[in-house]
Amino acid sequence: MTTPLADDAELAVQLPALAGYFAPLTVPDPVELPHVQQLCEVSDAYRSDAEADALFVAALRETIGWHIRRSDFYRRLWDAGGAVLPGHLDDLPGLPFVHVNLLKRHRLGSIPEQDVAMRYTSSGTGGERTEIGFDTWTLRSAERMDAWTMKALGLLDVHRPANYLVYGYEPDPRLTVGAARGLSELCDFAPVADAVHALRNTGDGHEFDPMGAVDTLLAYAAGGGPTRIVGFPAFLHATLERLQTMGVPRLELAEGSLVLTGGGWKGHADRAIGRAELRAAVEDRLGIPAERQRDVYGSVEHPLFYVECAAHHFHVPVWSRCVVRDVATLAPLPHGSPGYLQFLTPFPTALPSHSILMADLGTLHPPGDCSLATPWFEVHGRAGVRRNRNCAVAAAELLESR
Repeated sequence: MTTPLADDAELAVQLPALAGYFAPLTVPDPVELPHVQQLCEVSDAYRSDAEADALFVAALRETIGWHIRRSDFYRRLWDAGGAVLPGHLDDLPGLPFVHVNLLKRHRLGSIPEQDVAMRYTSSGTGGERTEIGFDTWTLRSAERMDAWTMKALGLLDVHRPANYLVYGYEPDPRLTVGAARGLSELCDFAPVADAVHALRNTGDGHEFDPMGAVDTLLAYAAGGGPTRIVGFPAFLHATLERLQTMGVPRLELAEGSLVLTGGGWKGHADRAIGRAELRAAVEDRLGIPAERQRDVYGSVEHPLFYVECAAHHFHVPVWSRCVVRDVATLAPLPHGSPGYLQFLTPFPTALPSHSILMADLGTLHPPGDCSLATPWFEVHGRAGVRRNRNCAVAAAELLESR
């Protein structure tokens, strides 16, 4: 049974890695963005009520105004669409949006260069490369929301140190790949007893080390403490295949172990297996039950984690809303109809990604039979026949050379 968690201040004391997440944080301009500040201080990740809805709309109105005043691109987009500021959630589908691929090709920031605290890219080599400059507010507010999401889902563990097997890039001070930041963040939600990165730094790139991953899992299983496996699912699947090929008996990773995958199978559709099949393989080979395996959805352009609940639903948190659009007409679709995923959230001040149309197909559903009261979405995969390269693609291609 999970031990009840203390409040945020006490959590930051119990797990110092969380101190930065829960430290005081102020919007870039409290006069212009008072409701954005208020919304982003709601710590109940899946709060759902009329007051929260009204606060979201008020905050989004402020963010729209922020970008109209600071981004020539967004001002032209807003003027061309003839939109009006929203007064209710029902107005959200009528707002203009920016396609994620546009952000991959153009710098569309809404802040001066001196306010850029960090730049992140979505892939380290070739293809479509996203480079986003973030201000401190956008980065830290996203991190704080991510921590509240993990807390709400019962995935924080401040009491038991965990061994981490990270299917991501071994740290390098020169590395600005956004996925590296995200995977590093996923290692902050339980104390680190040990950490191994399966994508080893070779000095001129990174190389997947399957036998290193196998040896790490064997050591962690023998050690007895909980293991947290985070990162790209293609590498996890490759490791499970290697264990089976080697005839390694089923491992029993300790109670409290957790799998957090993210990034999809882009570029490896021939090897991809369904999420349910992967969960079954993990449980069969590593002894981690399905409810302790969660997928994480997000992107550099929209730096907010969506994490599966125990029923494997991506619930939309209080700081965000989701619209699904028809792939032919871009008209908004009702619950249960697949189309392009669009996310709206007021917190990004660095660039006009507060209303962003993703290149992923998904379906939005009303609140389900689990304990969370917000709508949830499922992801069906990348739309179109042309492969869109991202962090998962760049990483998964390393499997070709293993």
